[in-house]
Formats: sequence, structure tokens, C-alpha cells
Amino acid sequence: MNSTRVLLASALCTLSAATLANSSDFGEGLQNFAPSQVLDNTDGARDHWQGIGRLTIEQNNCTATLLDTRDGLELLAAPAYVLTAGHCLGLTNGNIVTDSPISGTVTFNYFTDSSGFKSYPLKTTTWRSIQGVDLAIVELDVSLEKLIEDGVQPLRLARETPAEGIDALIVGAPTNFEQSTLRMSACTLQPSQEIIEGPWVWRNTFMTRCQDVRGGGSGSPLLDRSSNEIIGVIGTGNFDASIIPCRDNAPCTPVEGVYQAVPGNVYGNPTAFLNGCFAQGRIAQKPPSSCQLYPAFTVDTGVTSLESYQRVKQLGDGSLVTPTWNYRFSISTDFFRHKTVRTAMECESPHHYSDAADSKDAFINSEIGSEPGFYFLCILGVDSAQQEPDSGLMKNALSLPVEILDNKPTTPPYLSIATEVWVSLAKAEEPHRTYSIKYGPVATTDCGQPDKYRNNVEMDFFIPGHDLPGKLCSIAYDKSGQASAPRVDLLDTATGKLEEAPPKPEAAD
Repeated sequence: MNSTRVLLASALCTLSAATLANSSDFGEGLQNFAPSQVLDNTDGARDHWQGIGRLTIEQNNCTATLLDTRDGLELLAAPAYVLTAGHCLGLTNGNIVTDSPISGTVTFNYFTDSSGFKSYPLKTTTWRSIQGVDLAIVELDVSLEKLIEDGVQPLRLARETPAEGIDALIVGAPTNFEQSTLRMSACTLQPSQEIIEGPWVWRNTFMTRCQDVRGGGSGSPLLDRSSNEIIGVIGTGNFDASIIPCRDNAPCTPVEGVYQAVPGNVYGNPTAFLNGCFAQGRIAQKPPSSCQLYPAFTVDTGVTSLESYQRVKQLGDGSLVTPTWNYRFSISTDFFRHKTVRTAMECESPHHYSDAADSKDAFINSEIGSEPGFYFLCILGVDSAQQEPDSGLMKNALSLPVEILDNKPTTPPYLSIATEVWVSLAKAEEPHRTYSIKYGPVATTDCGQPDKYRNNVEMDFFIPGHDLPGKLCSIAYDKSGQASAPRVDLLDTATGKLEEAPPKPEAAD
């Protein structure tokens, strides 16, 4: 191997990328928010994206980016690391993985016209988390020097988090297209607050509205359009308005004080803080305080599953009972601290954490709160009773969400019933509810008895004339699963006209 030739080639590649960034647009004129563009690499014009590729782990596909961890132009026999989303390696919440073997591959040169994809095995999960951030760094079973020799160009991390509103690109490999190779989309970078999706909470986030970011695109780099530097990693997006906000696949964020799932929003985590974790081409063996990946700890969140929704209970004497966390768990450290907050970012403030408690038989049963809305349980693992929260530790805090609902009864379904007989939800019906129904003879069908109800039905159906007259019983369930009183509708033989109907629910006005 001619090391002089490799060094020269590396320098030319770096110079070429820098020249392109200064003289032209890495987005190649693609308009912001336009449909994505499939990428070829005719004549090597897009060699600067050879290091963005398909990550495959147990038949699950994401996107990953080869990191340029070199110091200046010095080429060391250093490990090769790729950056991706933490959930691409596993969905266990509370589990920060470090230095763990991993099987899978990453495939570079992933252009639509590529004559030869370049695949390399994964070796070690260097660091991975989906608590607080959704990020992972994976070491490959090949050196960075070998990859550069193979023509795979790494990408640099931006040194600072860029300003709001800058032009950005997402380059990834979503799988919902006929061509599932690299695509480019363009948009602007926007800030966002905490993101809730099911049991996961991501606190340090950004938002874009780039188009065509879907499955397989998780882990894609968000790039500064003018420099081609990595400014973030894509984690999730909201693409289905019918899903209950804040549930799986419907990430939500505060909008004017209310958590909403905004269709078309794409979220991820900024990455500039990772610069403090590399030294001489490697993740630092003894990470400095500037590396906020550490100290790491693991919480087993499966010992007790938190209910997503709770209510203040009213006793027979009129007194109110505030719900408590009732959370039993195990943690990898000898002690833990905790607190309850209304915004997840407060988990990264040292104020109001409890005194350190022994982690043996760890249990938190403090009150959550009585006002409707989201609350977050913050948990930190500490090695001693004297250890105070520092920035790296709080960056890794586990935030567990619970929504306190109002204490009102669930209203019955609000239906539209037409002749012959079409039954459907009225326009004023509350969103994101599920339903049970049963239908039978007027005299023998008892809506108050639980038998013979069909659960999770679509409330858009036809009752043929030969099944009239009859009694239709329907029950609505709110997002917590709380049932309404049964609604009873008697359907007429001749017209299907509603003979008896409850008043329009007050909440639907």
C-alpha cells in the first residue's frame, strides 16, 4: 500500500468537498420542501455522499453516516464509526448501551446507478440511547483508513449547532419508494421542544418539513446545505393524522401549550455535542467532561409499566385522590435520584432532584399532579449518595411521560344515522376514539349487558332493511380506554329513521 498516495487522495477529496461547498450548492438547486430527488453518481459528482449508506440489522433497515474523526489531514489507523438513530439498534427505553458487540452491515456507495455497493460488517455498539436523544455510534469491523482507500468519503460533524432557519438537506435511503437507494430532500432547520412518542421522550430536538422521509430513512444525516457537515440525525416523523397524538408513530410536541401531532413534521437530534467525545480518531477511553454521552446508566423499564393515562379520583365523600407514579424498577447504579416536572427539559436541570436513594428494590410513589396535562418522571442513576448531577449525567436522564386526563365521564358516540340504514360518525364526533357495538331485536337486546358487543369496529356500516326494526347499542372509549355509557338507538322498519336518540354530547358542541 502506498501511504503517500492515500494521503494525497484524502487531501484532494477534502479539498474537493471544501471547494464545492464554497463555490456551489450541495443541494444542487433543489427547492426547499420540494419532493425528494433520487441520487445517482454519474462521473463521481456525488462522491462526497459515498459515506451515507444503508444500515441493516436483523433485516431492519435504516440509514447511517460514516464519521470523519481525523485530526486535520493526518490519516491514522483509527476505527471507523457510523452515526445513526438509536432506535435503529433496538427499542428498549432506559437502556444506554456501551461497548456491546453487534451484528449487521452498512452498505456505502448506495446510489441508484451504482455498479457496486460497498458493504462492511458492524463490530461494536460504541454508544446507543433512545432516552433524551435518539442516537447511536457504531464501530465497523474495518478501519477508517481502509474505507477511504476504498473511495468511501466520511462526513464531518459541524462544530456548532447552526442557527434557526438555515437551509438543510436530508440524504437517506427510505424504503417506501421503488428505488430505495439514496434520496435528497431540502428544507430549513427549525427548533422544536420535547417530543413524545409512546413511552419515549426526546428533549434536545430539531424540526424540519423535508419531504419523503419515511421508513428506512431513520438515522439519515441532516446536513448543512452550504458545508455538507452533519448537523443532526433524523429520528421520527408524523405522517398519519388518524393516529392518536403522542402514541407510537404519532410524535407530538407542545404547540401553544397543547401537545399536538403536526402532520408532515420530521424530527431529530442535533449532533454538535458529539465533537467533545473524539480524540485522535477514537471515542475517548476516559471521556472528558465535554463529552455528554457519559456517565451512562441503564433503567429496566419493564419491571412496572407506567399507565399512559391517569385521572384524579373522587371518593364517595367528595374528596380527591391525586394519582401517584407507583413505579417499581431496577437500575444499574447503586443509587438514584428523581423528580416530577411538567416539561421534559427540566430533567436536565439540577434543581429539585430528590436525595439519593438506594437502588435496591427501587420504587417511586410520589404524587404526579392533579391538573390535566403531561407530567414527566425524571430518573438519574448515581454511584454514591454524594454524587451530584452533572451535565453529562442529566443529558442521559430518563424521562417517563404520563398524561393526567380530566375527570369527566366519557360521552357516548355522536352518530349520523340515515335511511335504509347507514350509520356513521357525525362530523362533530370527538377524534381518536374507539367503539363497540351490538345490534339485535328491540325486545331482547340489552345495551347494559356486556355480552355480544363487537369491539374495535369501524363506525361506518349498513344495516339492511330485512334486519329492521332493531336496537343499536354503541359505546365509545376515550384514548385511555375509559368507556362511555351505552348509546341506545331504535331503528324504524320502514324508513330507518331514528326513533329514540340521546341528546348531542355536550363535549361535541
